[in-house]
Amino acid sequence: MRISVDEALFQAFPGYVRHVVVAEGMDNSRGPEDLPELERMLREAEAAVRADPAYLELKTHPRLAAWREAFQTFQVNPNKCPPSIFNLIKRVLGGASLPFINPLVCIFNVVSLHHCIPAGGDDLDQVVGEVRLGYADGTETYVPLGQPDARETPNPGEVILMDTGNRDVFCRAWCWKNGHPSRIQPGTRRVLINIDALPPVSAEAGQAAAEEVAALVARFCGGQVLIQPLAAGHSAWEI
Repeated sequence: MRISVDEALFQAFPGYVRHVVVAEGMDNSRGPEDLPELERMLREAEAAVRADPAYLELKTHPRLAAWREAFQTFQVNPNKCPPSIFNLIKRVLGGASLPFINPLVCIFNVVSLHHCIPAGGDDLDQVVGEVRLGYADGTETYVPLGQPDARETPNPGEVILMDTGNRDVFCRAWCWKNGHPSRIQPGTRRVLINIDALPPVSAEAGQAAAEEVAALVARFCGGQVLIQPLAAGHSAWEI
């Protein structure tokens, strides 16, 4: 299987790196009663965000502002369609306790909150062709998460994560919202995890977040875990 990022994206956003984590042979079926330590880590990450004065002005926080500006370059309104990390932190600051959906989703949330960086994943067993992050031409199909009977079409020029085999969109607007077919479920055994390091987040900071994800997956889900950064000039990975 090939995982790639359109080189044009690196040209449009100099310094951007997507750190890809692939895990196979894992167990994602356990709940918070089985993994109290992981749930505790999530609650501690939430508390740390609420105590951080850097989040007093969300729209001007450098890491969050960078994503809002990126969305505007491909004509997506970040107020209507907030970047996932912006929405996650806003929910936490509003007092919400994030649900323990399954171990992988919990791990994504812990690392996102630790680093103020988008982290998400897709079930690799649902992939038909190749996985590509790039610009939509407007003919792709998106099934919203939790709405298996709904159908949407991304806007031409929108950054999407897609399956080139059936042109299904796994994630709209780069890191806005995930699709239903590739959602992470308790039965997921093979997963593709994406950690997006968009400046001012450095490649080194993105790598640290990816290594934290990999360590937590190995610890709480088991299996084999690999990490590969995708950057300008090295935009594809064969696994």
